[in-house]
Amino acid sequence: MRLGLHVAVVLVFAVAAAITVLGLLWLMLGAPRVQVSGPLKPGDTYDAIKIALAVVAGVGGVVALVVAYRRQHLNEAADAREHEKVLVERFGAAAEQLGADQPAVRMAGAYAMARLADEWLQERQMCIDVLCGYLRMPHAPDPPTDDQALVSWQREREVRVTILGLIGAHLRDGAPASWQGYDLDFTGAVLDVADFRRARFTGGDIIFVKALFVGHGRDQVIFDDVDFAEGTCVYFRLAEFRSGSLRFNRVTFSGGWVTFDHARFTGAQVNFRDAAFTAGEVPFEGAEFSGGSVDFTGATFTGSTVNFGEHHLPSVYTTVPPALFNGGTVDFSQVADFTHPPQFGLQVMPPGLRLPPDTNISDLP
Repeated sequence: MRLGLHVAVVLVFAVAAAITVLGLLWLMLGAPRVQVSGPLKPGDTYDAIKIALAVVAGVGGVVALVVAYRRQHLNEAADAREHEKVLVERFGAAAEQLGADQPAVRMAGAYAMARLADEWLQERQMCIDVLCGYLRMPHAPDPPTDDQALVSWQREREVRVTILGLIGAHLRDGAPASWQGYDLDFTGAVLDVADFRRARFTGGDIIFVKALFVGHGRDQVIFDDVDFAEGTCVYFRLAEFRSGSLRFNRVTFSGGWVTFDHARFTGAQVNFRDAAFTAGEVPFEGAEFSGGSVDFTGATFTGSTVNFGEHHLPSVYTTVPPALFNGGTVDFSQVADFTHPPQFGLQVMPPGLRLPPDTNISDLP
């Protein structure tokens, strides 16, 4: 809006407000009649001049206020544009660092991108996407035998561990800037050291589709004390859990949808000890257990739908096949509460599946 038009609009509103106030006062005073007492006296003339000057001063004040407001508005807009420009430049610099040849520079870029995500609320998801995108870049799951290549592999691994640590820290309660509720896409990522303990997934899509969890020691990937809350969709679909240890101890499935359908458990030790399946859906349909073990010691099944069996989903598949037990161990024998047991859809106990005492597989839906 042009300045002149802006001033005119403000004056119109000011005059309208003044007339309204005077009218209300006149009505509150009983609508008195104006009495004419003859010709104007010199004092009346002076009073009229004072009123006119006051009106002119008021109009000038209104104009000054409008001009000051417009100047302030333009300055704020200019400051906002300058701040946005600085944020864009910081994003470009951090992204360039993440693409550097030196691992130390890439690590600095990870910290810079995370800091920018904290400050740039409007584009926080974009910054998070860049960090997740880095983890989706190809990375050898196993250390090479060549000494020089091993050093490069270890340095790159440290950069990835740093990024995963930054993401995990922002998913815990009490983080200075929370990333809870944002999307995280780890599709195809190689994850061998990740600490998500005490994280809260309160919404968004958390995607581990085709991710490879591979450990070179114990307790490599940790989801201990995590809460998968309502509104969250976590996809471990087609993920592979190979060697090492993956912990979901004391995790709470309190809503949402956490799927392990068509995942492969080949040699990993996966623990759901003392986990609480209280709400939501946790399907293992089509999952393959061909090595290692999945331990549910102390877990409680009181509300979630945990499904290992065949499931008909016309909109996605004609039929989702049941889980395949072929050499691995899935141990439910020491669960604490089996009031809402998993669904298997099997009549014969497969090798490797252990159920609580006095529980018949045919009695489970």
